[in-house]
Amino acid sequence: MEEKQNSLEDAALKTAAQYFGKVLLPYLGIKGPLKYVAPTETVQLEVRKMYQDFNNIMENGTWLHLEFESDSIKSEDLRRFRQYEASICRTFKVQVITYVICSSKVRHPLTQLQCGINTYKVRVIRLKDNNADTLLEKMTQRQKNGEHLDTSDFVQAVLAPLMSGSMPVKERILSTLKLLRRETENLNREELDMLNAVLYAFAIKFLEHDDLSEVVVSSNL
Repeated sequence: MEEKQNSLEDAALKTAAQYFGKVLLPYLGIKGPLKYVAPTETVQLEVRKMYQDFNNIMENGTWLHLEFESDSIKSEDLRRFRQYEASICRTFKVQVITYVICSSKVRHPLTQLQCGINTYKVRVIRLKDNNADTLLEKMTQRQKNGEHLDTSDFVQAVLAPLMSGSMPVKERILSTLKLLRRETENLNREELDMLNAVLYAFAIKFLEHDDLSEVVVSSNL
């Protein structure tokens, strides 16, 4: 069950990265203009396929490799990421930087691995460093003041279930859905559907049946 729930969280984050990458990356503190999405499947000589979570090609030609981890980062994870980088670098002749978007409660996740004379490093972004209560309160107040919220605001809000804060996860999801309903005329249908899909995936992961039913009713945007 836990593995299934973690896969739902990963799927939700991948959806957010795929559809809202240009606004998600700056929010996560990743600098540099995004050019376009890169392949996420590399094939080695022995025809073993390696699937990455998400790859982007930046304007300077560097590949930005994103991995999503809902639990602690282990040495084996770093070995896998290092193998991805090596294969991409050799196949496409490019530099690769790996960012790990981590929603684990671990305060000091593993970021490097000693490999002989080399030290392999990744850059970790902890979603728990952000406070969902503060974020949603500010967004609600902005709407009350007559300000419209855009896609970049909601890309942050849909990640609220993975942040720190005292607000229960159900209330975070319902609050975000309420904010979305007030902006249905300002967001296109595809954006609304994708944001709603990410929230629903988190609802399945975190909520019990009765709470999930309440979210389903509220998600009819």
